[in-house]
Amino acid sequence: MVDKIIEGFQKDFLAIKGKGWIPSNRFHDTGIGKTFEDFIGVIENNKTSADYGGVLELKSTRELSESMITLFTKSPDPRGINTELREKFGYFDEEHQDMKILHTTFSGNKFNTCADKFGFALEIDEKGQKIDIKIKNLKDNSIEKFEAFYPFKILYKIIENKCKNIILIDAESKKEKGAEYFKFNKAVLLTGLTFEVFLKSIKIGTIKYDVRLGVYRTGDKKGKTHDHGSGFRIHKSDLNKVFQIEEL
Repeated sequence: MVDKIIEGFQKDFLAIKGKGWIPSNRFHDTGIGKTFEDFIGVIENNKTSADYGGVLELKSTRELSESMITLFTKSPDPRGINTELREKFGYFDEEHQDMKILHTTFSGNKFNTCADKFGFALEIDEKGQKIDIKIKNLKDNSIEKFEAFYPFKILYKIIENKCKNIILIDAESKKEKGAEYFKFNKAVLLTGLTFEVFLKSIKIGTIKYDVRLGVYRTGDKKGKTHDHGSGFRIHKSDLNKVFQIEEL
């Protein structure tokens, strides 16, 4: 079944590759993925199964970009804790200095430094069956009394359903008269990510956690937390440390 779905994807990819330059269907960073998925008929949603045929999770990236690849996004438990995280440990936005935001990247091998005030790290709690977000006050190196975590069972389900077979699509990009265009050139299949590999990769710092908490600046939600997709990510250069890579 998996082989047939991969064959179907290869046909779809060759079709879009043969089109050459295609105008983006959306502005900003997510345009590349939305354009590709629209062309092959994948409906954008947040379902728990993989994007293509329920088997292949699709990730798209600009060919020369050094940005990290998002494996998956998920807010930590307990529900609503991101707002407390932003308000307590965030820093004031440069444009809206009455509003706090929090953008920081960290992993399980060491504490990072954020705004010269706090350090963040992931801690794997085998006994409690969860991954904790730990926060250190850099003034006295004390650990803050704050609980935000990811249960193992939730992470295991996501990895099994959405990260076992990942298609990474590379495309050239260009801009003409204010519009962006993509030329899809290459697709690779990433396999081999198990829950055990996931935990190990966090411990050694290969897989990182990215907090991207902003605020709505206008409208009915003004001042409320706007999660831009906090989740687990990996640098392109580290993919071969976690996955088996097969060009399609």
